[in-house]
Amino acid sequence: MKRVFLAFLPLLFLYFYNLGTNDVWIYNESFYADGAKNMLKTGDYLTPIYNGEVRLNKPPLTYWLGVLGFKIFGINEFGLRFFIALLGILTGFLTYLLAKRLLKEEETALLSAIILNLSFIFVANARYTSPEVPLTFFITLTLVLWFFYYESKRWFYFLLALLASVFAVLTKGPVGFLIPAAIVFVFLLFQDPKELLKLRYYAGTLFVVILSGWWFLYQYVAHTEEFLKVFLKENVKRIYGLQQDPVYQYLLDLNVSFLPYSFLVFPAVLFGFKRKELRFPLVWFLVIFITFSLVKMKIPVYIMPAYPAMAILTASFLRNSFLCRFKEVSLAFLGFLLTLALIVVGVFYKFSLLLLPLLLLSLAPFFLKRVIYFPAFAGFSFLFYLFAVVLPFVENYRPYDEIGKFIKSVDPQGKLKTYQIEHFHHNLPFYADRVVIRNKKPSEIEAPAIVLFKVGSFECKPLREWKLYTSSESRFFKFLLDIKRGKRFENFGVCIIGN
Repeated sequence: MKRVFLAFLPLLFLYFYNLGTNDVWIYNESFYADGAKNMLKTGDYLTPIYNGEVRLNKPPLTYWLGVLGFKIFGINEFGLRFFIALLGILTGFLTYLLAKRLLKEEETALLSAIILNLSFIFVANARYTSPEVPLTFFITLTLVLWFFYYESKRWFYFLLALLASVFAVLTKGPVGFLIPAAIVFVFLLFQDPKELLKLRYYAGTLFVVILSGWWFLYQYVAHTEEFLKVFLKENVKRIYGLQQDPVYQYLLDLNVSFLPYSFLVFPAVLFGFKRKELRFPLVWFLVIFITFSLVKMKIPVYIMPAYPAMAILTASFLRNSFLCRFKEVSLAFLGFLLTLALIVVGVFYKFSLLLLPLLLLSLAPFFLKRVIYFPAFAGFSFLFYLFAVVLPFVENYRPYDEIGKFIKSVDPQGKLKTYQIEHFHHNLPFYADRVVIRNKKPSEIEAPAIVLFKVGSFECKPLREWKLYTSSESRFFKFLLDIKRGKRFENFGVCIIGN
């Protein structure tokens, strides 16, 4: 257990350090921040409300995690993100448990957890409130518990697996059940087809439908038209109708999203075909990867539930395959690439004296001839510099909390209508603690009102002005470049009319 503690301690630090430093990110996190806050204010924990409107795009569990964080830590960014980050770390621990059960190797199991918990897109989503990490956690929990049941035949594990699947459905809809069910089905079809004839699986499906379906039934009754429209869009139209991306997109995307070990997952998958003990994570990966490659709309986070399986496959490949020269060259390339990225960010973007010790930490495994950990140390150093230096610097360009406080100071009772025209910053309803009316022309504003506007677009002398970003922050590195170049920022002011 000492080795497990020593492996997870720096990961815990990475996940929680400066977790509450940044204002709510635009735009996706804004929905969950304002929705969770409104649940606390109204006492209605079933229907998410964002900016005064019902928002049924996702089931309520992510909002509940925010509510729980708010109750423990107060209504702030740390409370909003705490349980997301915790579930991220716990997903790594589940990955460790499954890898140890499959491979009977402590160091390979720990490496699996490290690969998962340092994967760039996973870390980013674990420090950001959205359903992706909770979904990955509950799907992983479902599959780990099911595998423990399959090996031990203890009913307790099977029941817990079903309950975990219920929570997955309440996180992101039917996909929370369909993904693990498909993985188990395909695995048993090749491994033990007679197991599929057992009634417990079909009774278990009914159990999950009943225990998770109540929320969908409630929303269907309460908001029939809106619910059906959103449900079909989120669960059906994304498959074929919203946008069309190339079938090979995830093959390219993983080279960035799965850093620091990225492309090593591909030879690891081929290696998995040769090892019987890797059959379960191999099926896990292939079912998700192939399914979502066939779906027309492709977003990197869609295949994140496959990351635990990918981490196990990659760790086993690195520890047990015979392609020594290929592995050494690949590991050295990835390690030096990430070290170079650290230097570039530190020198050309935002310099800190922290850069030197992190560079030494990054290169330590290479000089100590533990090259298998070189990408991990380099990836950790890069991410920590990002969270310790870059993200606090970025907040100088994100004064949303300040704007919200100012609006509340000029209208503490919330009696005036509040508008934003020319652009809409989605986190303002959370910070201003009120509905912010959008999509209105200046001529449609009803006085008396508070107006946040792009300077020059509205005839009113601003009481205060701020420079605000007018593009998407979700493309984070593009956002960093725009900060450096001073692009896509506009002056916005607040004024009061008719009062």
